[in-house]
Amino acid sequence: MNKLIVNLENITIALPEDKVIIEKGEYEELKKNANKGKYMTMNELLELLSVSRPWLIEHILYRPSIKQEIDIEQNPKGFVKYPSAQGGKYLFLASKTKEYFEKNFREILIGA
Repeated sequence: MNKLIVNLENITIALPEDKVIIEKGEYEELKKNANKGKYMTMNELLELLSVSRPWLIEHILYRPSIKQEIDIEQNPKGFVKYPSAQGGKYLFLASKTKEYFEKNFREILIGA
């Protein structure tokens, strides 16, 4: 491939006030940390995964091998707060929930 070299000395590029330029590594780190400390609701998780509520509950949330790993009452490193009574709310720690589904995609779907 031929190269064209252009001398850009003495040229100023103005960025709009709402834009910044950062290193790619810093950008990736910002994306990774965007969900730290945030919670997801069941509806947000269903939207993220594009599955039905009954499927999620049956094949993931109440599969014993998964529940013991993700339930905060069964595992100190868990990231899901199960409802204390029927009709109660689930809460998911967003960063760990997304990471879990990314890392375990194959195992979850094969075991479903």
